[in-house]
Amino acid sequence: EMSASLVGSEMCIRDRGKRLRLIQAVSDVAAESFAAVKTAAERRVNMKKKVLALILSVALILPMFAFSASAGFADSYCFQKDSSVVCVKDTNFWGSGKIMFYPGDIAESDEKYPVIVWANGTGCVTQLYFNLLKSIAEAGYIVAADTSVMTADGTAQSDTVDYILQKNSDPSSALYGKVDTENIAAAGHSQGGRSAVNAGAADSRIKCVLSVAGSNYKSEAEKLSKPVFFMTGTVDLIVLSSMWVKPAYNAVTGPAVYASLKGGVHTTCIFTPDKISAYAIAWFDANLKNDAAAKAVFAPGGTLSQDSSWKDFMCK
Repeated sequence: EMSASLVGSEMCIRDRGKRLRLIQAVSDVAAESFAAVKTAAERRVNMKKKVLALILSVALILPMFAFSASAGFADSYCFQKDSSVVCVKDTNFWGSGKIMFYPGDIAESDEKYPVIVWANGTGCVTQLYFNLLKSIAEAGYIVAADTSVMTADGTAQSDTVDYILQKNSDPSSALYGKVDTENIAAAGHSQGGRSAVNAGAADSRIKCVLSVAGSNYKSEAEKLSKPVFFMTGTVDLIVLSSMWVKPAYNAVTGPAVYASLKGGVHTTCIFTPDKISAYAIAWFDANLKNDAAAKAVFAPGGTLSQDSSWKDFMCK
């Protein structure tokens, strides 16, 4: 009996040893799994941090790069002494302020000139739009752009209206007495198009609006009752018309025109502005100069609706 008891005790000890070793092995596996999961999680967090840092770096560097890349071009193109358009920068050391364009013969003219206040797209410096803004000024307009690259609420454009009216009252300004204060339009690209809609809705001095590929909010567009032209492009993959532009067109309560440029991308107004400038100028002529021929361009059956380069024309 004692021998059997000793054998049983030895077997129990062996079983306990096996269980302890099994528990230790499971514990080791669990620890290794936890460490692996923790390491993977840390890697994901670090990757997210790197991606966020990269995005922030691009957001900070891109506007400066665009400014540097375009500055030489701007100085040689827009600031030529023999240019038909005068370009004046009124900015601080950091480039914040206003840039104006106006006809070169403004000093000799007895006319008063309608005004376009311009708002840039997100992260886009004004120099990128020089070709478009110059062509509008050549058509007999004073164009004033705020250099801000974040403009959505429209306040920068209202501030630009204040700025131009001050120049009109300043005897030392080239624009002294030259501003047609009753005919001012707000225009802009992308976020700047949204700004133009908001400025037009809030500022009684603004008579009409041009939104180019504008990221317009329907809730904001509902407040606009002034004439507005929504330009978009069929290949704009950044501000999709179905999400931003058409809902805004449907929401405004005043006269409105909508048209989509075939093959037009989000940056058409920057790289090939000649594709849209004629209709932009016609829109301003119709609403700021009361030009009957220009008004007919936007009527049903008019030039824009019949232009094969454009599609989905709507007006109301």
